[in-house]
Amino acid sequence: MRHIFYCFLIVLIGWPIGACADGATREWLSKLDQSLANRDAYEQKRVDRIDALKKELSQIDKKNTERYYELLYGLYDEYKSYCYDSAHHYADECLAVARLNNDDVKIAQASNAVAFSLISAGFLTEATEVLKSIDRSKLSGRILEDYFEHNGQLWRAQADYVRDEPFYTKYITKSNAYLDSLKQILPQNSGKWWSVQGSRQMRDHQYQQALESFNKVLALSDSDLHMKAMATAEMAWAYIFLDNEDKAIEYFAQSSIYDNETATREITALYHLSRLIYKKGEHERASVYVHQALDDVQFYNSRLRKIEIGDILPIIERDRYEAVASQRNWLIAASCLFVLLSAVILSSYWFIRKKNRTLTEARETIASQLTQLQVANRQLKEDDKIKNAYIGRSFYTNAEFIAKLEKLYLMIDRKIVARQYDDLRSMMKLSNLNAERENMYEAFDQTFLNIFPDFVQRFNLLFEEKDRKLPPNEQSLTSEMRIFALIRLGISDSERIAKFLNYSVHTVNTYKTRIKNRSTVENEQFEKKIMEI
Repeated sequence: MRHIFYCFLIVLIGWPIGACADGATREWLSKLDQSLANRDAYEQKRVDRIDALKKELSQIDKKNTERYYELLYGLYDEYKSYCYDSAHHYADECLAVARLNNDDVKIAQASNAVAFSLISAGFLTEATEVLKSIDRSKLSGRILEDYFEHNGQLWRAQADYVRDEPFYTKYITKSNAYLDSLKQILPQNSGKWWSVQGSRQMRDHQYQQALESFNKVLALSDSDLHMKAMATAEMAWAYIFLDNEDKAIEYFAQSSIYDNETATREITALYHLSRLIYKKGEHERASVYVHQALDDVQFYNSRLRKIEIGDILPIIERDRYEAVASQRNWLIAASCLFVLLSAVILSSYWFIRKKNRTLTEARETIASQLTQLQVANRQLKEDDKIKNAYIGRSFYTNAEFIAKLEKLYLMIDRKIVARQYDDLRSMMKLSNLNAERENMYEAFDQTFLNIFPDFVQRFNLLFEEKDRKLPPNEQSLTSEMRIFALIRLGISDSERIAKFLNYSVHTVNTYKTRIKNRSTVENEQFEKKIMEI
């Protein structure tokens, strides 16, 4: 059998048994290997029970509806942790018989069975609809226990599937409410009562108290191996949260043994155990366990579990292959190394001396070049400051010149008006001055963009897509950009900016405030971002 081959492979390769831990952990891993070697015998017991039920079912008169229903439900009970397709089939059959006889109690019981099989296979939406169809007010006893338990499982599965808030907390709260209701109707201090108590403590992060509760479950469940499997799996998770992975490995191993002995394939602890021992470096054993878990999940046909195992299987297999390849390569390398060792020793001294001389020369060259780069960098920074200051000053001078020229135009205009020189006055139009100003802006834009070619792009990155604007052409700026272009050149005084752009100080300040309010950065950080361009 495949699992026997895997166990044999562990011994053949020579990996140390229980290399991931000492003492009790190593002992439980050895017990698990022995249990897996007898897997066929354990599974045959379940197959025999199923065959016996099927044989009786084929011989019974369907008119004996009570016994016919019992046999169908017995087959569901055998299959529910063994094979989803068959479990769902017999649960549906139970529901059909119950509805045919209009038996409300059996309808509720069969609906619970259908819901459980759907939850186990990952059909959560369908399971929700089935559970909603059950009239809770008519339930009692074991059927009511199943109803609360399956609802708790459903909403926990929904939370684990979604994970994101606020849905995770919402679904976990619903699941907890159903567990609390289940706990209230269970016989106090029974094994199942303590199991629910431990589950609630786990969800409330009371891990030490949960361990005590599950120990009581083990004490009260001598013959119920399935209950023991669930309890020891929960204890393993508690130890993980308590940062004791060695104990977690020990309890996952125990849970895996109980799952194996009961031929449980719905979900086993082997998958989680393989992840932990893989982290400890036992790649070969992790591969054996994860393949067995994959076989179980594929046999049961659970979609969600296939996805989970599919995440770690390639990683474990890759590392296992690399480990085997590494051993093979090491043997080849060791043989070659023995042959080459003498030659390496003889040549190493000469090579190292030569290499040291080369490295010394290289370090000296690098140090010299680094010093030159530092000097050049300082010079570039100085040149950049001088350039920016010069550009700012030159444009400011042009602005002042245009302002004076404007005053001169106005003065001449008044004199012309006084002497009525109409033909001369017509030559002195402010439109000419405006044209000069526009030329000055154009020259400013072109010069600025030659120095800062990505200014427009970087400026627009400070705004959302809908608030970004582009100038008329690639060699110009918008009025708003021009204000902050002057700021980038070091002209931060609003009055000087206003003079250059022929705006009032109020207009400049209004533009600046409006632009900052529209940006995606804080107002006080906006000009800092501009200076970083």
